[in-house]
Amino acid sequence: MDFNFFNSIFSANLLIKIITLIAILFYAIFTFVVFTQVKVMTQILHLPHINGILKIISLMNIILAISLFVFAIVIL
Repeated sequence: MDFNFFNSIFSANLLIKIITLIAILFYAIFTFVVFTQVKVMTQILHLPHINGILKIISLMNIILAISLFVFAIVIL
């Protein structure tokens, strides 16, 4: 049996896990940027009903992105 083949499979698997975690981390950072943009937009445009909804949606997006990253660390 060739053990180098198994080592290359495990290293490729680890590389895929690391790339996945980095991609999820970039998504979480992106959601912080979106939240900041929504905050700035709601300060410029005064739309009473839509401002609250947009803030809630962007905050939920941040919470989901962070929880996705935490779950990915636990699972992977």
